[in-house]
Amino acid sequence: MEKAKYENQKMLTKQYITGVILAGGKNSRMGSDKGLLQFGGKSIMERQIEVLQPLVNDIIIIHNGKHYSHLGYQVHEDLILDCGPMGGIYTALKVSQTPKNFILSCDMPFICPELVKLIFEEAKNCEIAIPRHGEKLEPLCAVYDLSCLATFKELLDQKALKMMDALKFFKVKEIRVPQEILDTKPFTNINTPEDYLKIKFAKN
Repeated sequence: MEKAKYENQKMLTKQYITGVILAGGKNSRMGSDKGLLQFGGKSIMERQIEVLQPLVNDIIIIHNGKHYSHLGYQVHEDLILDCGPMGGIYTALKVSQTPKNFILSCDMPFICPELVKLIFEEAKNCEIAIPRHGEKLEPLCAVYDLSCLATFKELLDQKALKMMDALKFFKVKEIRVPQEILDTKPFTNINTPEDYLKIKFAKN
């Protein structure tokens, strides 16, 4: 890949970025795979794929099972087990074929193209481009450079598994999200059956 070329683009073009959906969690609070939960006749995972597919070179799913093989995309198991999102991101970077990688948690049903494009526009000249809203950062809706791979491996070897603590080891660009995007509630996530029912009926 010609690094200088994509860093000079206004927005990363498809050939330089892989979309990665993390679905490797144990779902202990939900009791079932969150990515399979239905909204408007589609699963969360299907909704996310519809948003990402026009914008990325490829889509891969990180999941320790077979539940998503029917979607037609590569499914990779965690290379290092029981390490939470850190392990999922490491696996994604290890198998990726592109210099930039958009990491997205499978429990965010309302991710929108406008947010993804904004992050892609800001993902140049940094190792991690991560959105901020208020005081909250969203490391599971962010772009990671392939150059992060070695540091992630070192952190995993040291059992340093907290995402927010890991950010200090990278060149991070924080992205302020405009209110018109925040109004679509793209960072809403689902952790429990109660979350699911509340959000499902609110959207219907």
